[in-house]
Formats: sequence, structure tokens, C-alpha cells
Amino acid sequence: FAWSNQTLAMIVLWAAAMYLYLKNQVHWIATIPATFMSAVSITYILIAPEGFKLPASFAYPAGIAVAAAFLILFLTAANRKKRAATINQKAENAA
Repeated sequence: FAWSNQTLAMIVLWAAAMYLYLKNQVHWIATIPATFMSAVSITYILIAPEGFKLPASFAYPAGIAVAAAFLILFLTAANRKKRAATINQKAENAA
């Protein structure tokens, strides 16, 4: 239960970042905290007694690596969604 609030914050921040990105707003205001919360949540799950109980020497780098992967996935997915929306909008305007 200790990690549930952090995980909820992480999910909401990623959703807010995507919303801002698709609305052509400054998404970094949510993307940077989402990346940080991802690192915190993943690291906690890896270290915690109710989690995987892994050593900190493995969990900290793994948490950072997973957070970086989430950031890359976010930017890739956001670019794809934005490109698809642009194509759909051009098709509607042409019709």
C-alpha cells in the first residue's frame, strides 16, 4: 500500500503529459515529474520487503533505467499520436 499513492501520481502525471503534448502545450511541466515518479515507484517496488527485495545496488540503476525507458516510450507514442491526428485532420479538411 505504501507505493500506491506514488504509483497513482506517476500514472496521472503521464496522462497529463500526454494531454499537454497533444494540445501543443508545454508538456515538460508534467513529463519531468512523471519520469522522476516512475524512477521512485519502480525503485521502491524493487527494494521494498513487500516487493522484490532486491539489493539497492541493483534497484537504483534499474529504477532509473526503467524511468528513462518510460520517457522514451512516452515521446515515441506521443509523436505517433500527434502524427496520426495530423493525418486525420488533413484528410477531413480535404474531404
